[in-house]
Amino acid sequence: MNKLAKLLPALALVLGATLAFAFSSPPQGTLKALVNNQWVEISESQPYLCDEAQTSCTARFDEQDQMIPGTEEAGEYIPL
Repeated sequence: MNKLAKLLPALALVLGATLAFAFSSPPQGTLKALVNNQWVEISESQPYLCDEAQTSCTARFDEQDQMIPGTEEAGEYIPL
């Protein structure tokens, strides 16, 4: 029992590291904004707003430059 008590913190650390890798999200594609009816790549760190005036604001695209379903955000892209 005493050995198990000493081993538990190490097991918890190993379990935590395993779960961190298991639940880390894969790359989400390239972030682009709709500017003048063209999709333009924007930086992940660029702050922006999506005004509700337009139909498309931002979306993520895969390696084949296809929009990833469910990533499109409605509105008009406004960089800050």
